[in-house]
Amino acid sequence: MPKRIEMKGRDLEGLVFLGKLKSVNVEYCDEKKKYARVVGVLLDGDEVSTECIPIRAAGKISTVIKHYLRLGVGKYILTEASGNLRHTDTEPEEDDSQPSG
Repeated sequence: MPKRIEMKGRDLEGLVFLGKLKSVNVEYCDEKKKYARVVGVLLDGDEVSTECIPIRAAGKISTVIKHYLRLGVGKYILTEASGNLRHTDTEPEEDDSQPSG
């Protein structure tokens, strides 16, 4: 089994928002099934996981990430700027205090 990168649950959620996470699963850490880790598979096939945390917390993190994946939140990240974008605060402003004419 290849070495997994260990990170916090919020960092796994960040990977979803960046569009880097493909799937997520929960693995038990002990025989009593009181602790588990959330394991995510990245788009390039590498695996990342959380440390062993209480099963309830792992389940919540997994559920939230699965909902994010189903919603496709990673597809809303802007990766390239198009020529149609402009900053409205840098456009020349009309001065209403000066009389026109």
